[in-house]
Amino acid sequence: MTGDDARDLREGGRWTPLQTLKNDALYAAARLAILLASCVPVRHLPRLGRALGWLVWALAPGLRATARRQLAACERALGATPPAPREVFEALGSDLGDTLALLRPSERADRTLDLPDDDAALLARALAEGRGVVFVTAHLGPWERMAALLAERGFPITTIARESYDPRFDRLYDALRTPRGVLAVYRGRSDARVALEGALRAGRVVGFPIDLPGRVTTVPVSLLGQAARLPPGPAALALRSGAPLIVGTPLPGHSRLAVHLERVEVADLAGAATAAERLTQRLADVLSERIAALPAHWVWMHPSFDPPMASARLPRAPPTA
Repeated sequence: MTGDDARDLREGGRWTPLQTLKNDALYAAARLAILLASCVPVRHLPRLGRALGWLVWALAPGLRATARRQLAACERALGATPPAPREVFEALGSDLGDTLALLRPSERADRTLDLPDDDAALLARALAEGRGVVFVTAHLGPWERMAALLAERGFPITTIARESYDPRFDRLYDALRTPRGVLAVYRGRSDARVALEGALRAGRVVGFPIDLPGRVTTVPVSLLGQAARLPPGPAALALRSGAPLIVGTPLPGHSRLAVHLERVEVADLAGAATAAERLTQRLADVLSERIAALPAHWVWMHPSFDPPMASARLPRAPPTA
């Protein structure tokens, strides 16, 4: 989708006939994929997703080039040899297959993802303070399963969500989240801020994936050693409300991925004029560590750094990795 396509319905506009045809085809393809996935044993869904990821890698040279540029620029921050773009597309496809399994009522969220006792206890202690929890995360690994797992363990989860360019996809997302006990507040709602603050007052965990901010206010940060921009809203909300601030993402565990939670301290920033900006950088530092620990499972094909790294003019590589 182009930027113009994405703005249409969310800003009260209309699609052109060509856009309507294209978007109808995309939605029909998504519905067909979900239907086919419902016929596949859940243990095979990640493999099916990897195949889909490979297909996107092979057919989308622009996305492939963006992933390659950004991986190359962040090689030092990643420490070990970074994954090849093909690995990223396949890993994200596998995560998608894992997520589709959640559409089945019999699927338990903890089948493929662990929540260690220490991390569950950390979240329980934070909620016991009575101010709710501001939960910052990223589009890293099976993030939808993480939310479902926390809800499955009895934690009240509300998440901020971005409306799709096509409202029909929002209904698909709701079909994934709502039956799992994950409540979504859509960012475009006029009362979104009030709803999020109300969720905190009600003692809920309010989740913010901040790594792909879209059209919201942002501040400059360093992410993975590169200039980037992240929204200061979650940091400001934590400072304003006094709610504990926790970063949570999937990370490699003993035998499979596990949810790891970390509380970010804010007391030393009280009253500082630039408290929200400084706290947002702290969040960026934690997320940089998380992405570096699970690099193949982050959305490197999304242009996440500023200025656009296309200007680096790295040599073109053949589609072999």
